[in-house]
Amino acid sequence: MARKPNALRLEEIYHKIEAYPGKRAASLARLLGLNRSEVTRSLPALEERGWLVYEDDRGGLYPFDKANSQN
Repeated sequence: MARKPNALRLEEIYHKIEAYPGKRAASLARLLGLNRSEVTRSLPALEERGWLVYEDDRGGLYPFDKANSQN
């Protein structure tokens, strides 16, 4: 059975994505002291909480900005 992601950890991950847009999951994981898989597995949970993240074709993660998406 999969463990539920820690709310504080999810918040930390999202704030790192905001602070370092375009970084890959592995880089963010190093900054947070986590495994890459922990960051990757947390992405759907971030979306469930309304913290939308998108990934570019090189694996970089970015916070989704609704204001700029309607261009």
